[in-house]
Amino acid sequence: MKRTFLIPIPILFLFLALTSYSQSPQGIPYQAVMRNADGTVMANSPVNITFMIHNGTANGTVVYQESHSLTSNAQGLVSCVVGNGVVAQGTFATINWGSGAKFLHVMMGGTDLGTQQMMSVPYALYAVNTAVSISATGDTLTVGGNSVIVPGISAANPQVQSNGGLGAQVLAGNTTCATQNISVTGCGGQTSLTYDGRTYDLVEIGGQCWFADNLATDQYRNGDLIPTGLDNATWQNTTAGAYAIYNNDLANDVTYGKLYNWYTTVDSRGLCPTGWHVPTDCEWMYLEGSLGMSVTDQETAGYRGTNEGGSLKSTTGWTSPNTGATNSSGFTAFPGGYRVNGGTYDYIGNGGYWWSSTEYDSTSAWDRILAYDYSDVIRVNNGKRLGFSVRCVRD
Repeated sequence: MKRTFLIPIPILFLFLALTSYSQSPQGIPYQAVMRNADGTVMANSPVNITFMIHNGTANGTVVYQESHSLTSNAQGLVSCVVGNGVVAQGTFATINWGSGAKFLHVMMGGTDLGTQQMMSVPYALYAVNTAVSISATGDTLTVGGNSVIVPGISAANPQVQSNGGLGAQVLAGNTTCATQNISVTGCGGQTSLTYDGRTYDLVEIGGQCWFADNLATDQYRNGDLIPTGLDNATWQNTTAGAYAIYNNDLANDVTYGKLYNWYTTVDSRGLCPTGWHVPTDCEWMYLEGSLGMSVTDQETAGYRGTNEGGSLKSTTGWTSPNTGATNSSGFTAFPGGYRVNGGTYDYIGNGGYWWSSTEYDSTSAWDRILAYDYSDVIRVNNGKRLGFSVRCVRD
């Protein structure tokens, strides 16, 4: 059987211990999931992968090339370290990471899988050439040409106390979230992220970094496939994670992403990429507060706010009148509808439904709803077996 191999390249990790005696590892861990043309994983299959690192541009000079002979595991996952393969050209340890952009080119056998720019993470390899020093008083850390004052070391720089992302600090007056941790990590200038073969736009709102597209992955973070194709009766009765595509129409998957039951959002294998998670009810409240919603409305169930829903909704793709829609937040909410407890589908074009990871009781959880004829943000608890959209927020 002819196979099409889809190998996303979102997992490039590099760990650099910032101590006076350690050195950065000469290698970049790489993982990918292999799939057949029908979408099933290629379990326990041999594969030959070639890596080339281009200098300057995607078609620039190849400064390094190596190959790996690998075998996928039961989930189709292959792992290796770029820098530890069979070298065909160059020396990994002598790559000048500081000389300009670098691009990773991946080949599987004779199939070209594309070229992707290596962003800031691999450049930790260049950090071994950066001078690091601490002032005599111990209160100033200098890295290269940049210095930072370290609070709490000297009397001139007292320790600043902080509650981090506790709701008591970042959602003052909101008693529901006072003891809850709320992610307020920004995007750091990053505008997109590729996960499981699909690229998602990112948007920063009030210090939070959100996906600006609905999630569409068919697997958990560790590579395990999420069950799908459940008939109506099975969907209605399952208490395990599962997803569906509205009316089983792949065009809806492209536009609206997948519909997940609540159990996928809290699965220990992780639904969102590494470093991301399904937002809690309080993280939704923080988003709403950043758009101007009052504390009283944040904590209220039902239809709430003024035009916060309008600032979240895309200006296109909704049934008229799409009340209040401006998308001024950049969240770009689309009306993907939902899958009901009985397994059928409803409300596409008219409403968008998004899970939080916060449980309400043993059978229901908090979620958010936007409707074509309201500019409110609806906060309500619904049955965990419903199929809703998911957005990810950065840890």
